Amino acid sequence: MKVLVFDLWGDFGHFRKYFSTSSPLTYSIIPPTAMYGILGAILGFEKENNFYLEKLNHQTVRYGIKILKPVKKTRIGLNHINTKGNIWIPKQRREGPRTQIRTEFLKDPGYRCYIHITDENLFERLIEYVSQHKSVYTVSLGLSECLAQFQYVTIEEVHKTESNDYTEMATVLKHSMIQENGLLIEDGKTYMKETVATEMDVNRVVSNYEEIIFESTGKPIKVLVDHSYVTSQSEHICFIN
Repeated sequence: MKVLVFDLWGDFGHFRKYFSTSSPLTYSIIPPTAMYGILGAILGFEKENNFYLEKLNHQTVRYGIKILKPVKKTRIGLNHINTKGNIWIPKQRREGPRTQIRTEFLKDPGYRCYIHITDENLFERLIEYVSQHKSVYTVSLGLSECLAQFQYVTIEEVHKTESNDYTEMATVLKHSMIQENGLLIEDGKTYMKETVATEMDVNRVVSNYEEIIFESTGKPIKVLVDHSYVTSQSEHICFIN
C-alpha cells in the first residue's frame, strides 16, 4: 500500500473531547474526524454543507499517526462574546455579553501522519500539494487560532505483515487490535488511552468510536497484534480508522 508521510506541528492545538462542554478538554492526538478536515483544507474542499466529508471519510482515507513530541497540555482562559442576533450591546453589569471559558490546549504538539486515499487522483493531488508545501485553505490544529505547519517526509510502500510475537508499534493503535493480555508494560513509559470518533457522516453524526492507546512521549509500545504494516525503515505502523 502506498502511503504519504508528512509531519504536522504547531504552538497550540485543541481537539475537543466529545463529552466536555463548559470547560472544553482536548484529545492528545489528532482524531480521524479532525484529520479529514485538515486534509480537506489542504485540498481545498469547502466546509459548507460538510462537502469535504463526502470525499474524505472512514471509507476513503486510511490514517495512522505517530507522536513526535511529548504530549503536554495547558489551560487558557478564552474570552467569548455573545453575538446572537448579530448585535453586541456592551453592558457594564457583570452578567454582560462577555464570558471567560477555561479551555485545555495541547502545547507544542508534533505528529507524523501516515495517509492513504483510495481515490488515486485525489491521493496524487494530496501528495503534490504536501510535497510542494501548498494548501488551498489555512491548516490549523483543531481551532482556527491554532495555526499549523506541515512538511513532506516521504512516500512509503508499506507491507502488511502478521506475527505471533510482540511487535514494537511506532504509531498510536486501536485497543481492539491488541490480543488479550497482549500489552507489554515496560518501565519508563507512560501509557494513555482515549476514546475518539473514527466515523462521521456528512451531517457530522458520529457512527463509531474507538479506544486508542499510545505512549505519551512517542516511544514505541510492545503489543501482540494480528497484523501491522512495515515501512522501509522497518517501523511497524497501523491505522486507527
